[in-house]
Amino acid sequence: MKYEAGNQNRLTLFKELKFNPDSVFGLQQIHSRSVLVVDRNNPPGEKADGMVTRDHSITLSVTVADCLPVFLHDVKTGAFGLVHSGWKGTGIAVAAINLMKESWGTEAGDVAAVLGPCIDSCCYKVDAQRAEVFAKEFGEDCVRVNSGDFYLDLKGANVKLLADAGVRNITVCADCTFTDERLGSFRRQGEQFTRMIALLKSDCHF
Repeated sequence: MKYEAGNQNRLTLFKELKFNPDSVFGLQQIHSRSVLVVDRNNPPGEKADGMVTRDHSITLSVTVADCLPVFLHDVKTGAFGLVHSGWKGTGIAVAAINLMKESWGTEAGDVAAVLGPCIDSCCYKVDAQRAEVFAKEFGEDCVRVNSGDFYLDLKGANVKLLADAGVRNITVCADCTFTDERLGSFRRQGEQFTRMIALLKSDCHF
C-alpha cells in the first residue's frame, strides 16, 4: 500500500527526508514471516511483514514499536529488503534473503544486514511457554533467565539466523525501545504507544 494524505506525521517526515510519499510502500503487518517482491508497478497487495525489491525508485517501510526492523542490501545485485521481525516472525530476515536469491540470484555472503532498535533481552519478559517455544526453535542462548523470569533476545536470535545463513556483514543497533524514552515502545507506553517507521531507500544503481 502507499501512504495516503491522512497521516500528517508521516507526510511531514517524508517531506523532511525529501521522499515522495507516492514512492513509499508500506504493509498491513500481521506478525508473520511473509515477504513480498514489490516494485513501482507492483505495490504490496496482501498482508505481510517484509518486502524485497530491486526498484531504486521506491522506498520500503515497516512500522515497529518493540519489534525488530531488519534492513538488507545485496551489494552485488542492488536488491534490498526491509522486514518487521517480532517473536512470531523471527526468521523472516532469512526468508527475505531466500526470496532475493530466488528473484535476483542474491548470495547471503553479499548481503549487508542492519538490525535496528527493538526491545532488548533486558526487558522482553515473556511467560515460560513462549520462552520454551522460542528456545526450541532458535536455541537456548536466545532466552535469558533471571530470578525465575524469562526474557527473549530478538537481536541475538536474528544475528544467529543470519550468520548461519551465510551473512557476514551484520550491524546491530544497541538501543532498547523499552529503556530509551526517545523510542516508541508498546511494552512501556501501553495502548497509546508511539508507532515508529523504519525506511529503506537505495540510491545505488546497478
